[in-house]
Amino acid sequence: MKCELILLPVGVLSEDVFARFCRLRGCTAVYICGTDEYGTATETNALEENCTPKEICDKYHAIHRDVYKWFNISFGEFGRTSIPQQTEVCQLIFKKLMVNNWLLT
Repeated sequence: MKCELILLPVGVLSEDVFARFCRLRGCTAVYICGTDEYGTATETNALEENCTPKEICDKYHAIHRDVYKWFNISFGEFGRTSIPQQTEVCQLIFKKLMVNNWLLT
């Protein structure tokens, strides 16, 4: 995302609208989003900007956080995939899938 032109991803906006709609209808809705720190795009962008993946994520997480705040996006949590809670939840889900034979190995 370039600072000169603020483009709000359609997915973020439509998901925010849906979360707000659910809340207005009395449903519990928690909208969770964040910076994915473990992908090819992150690696590629870090190489292009001559920095580490963590540095690129630090930069863009702050930019995105500020843009979403300016647009008043109603995240329950805007986090990062590198936080310990993310790892714990992913491992818990994976282990439950394995135990129930829902994954092919």
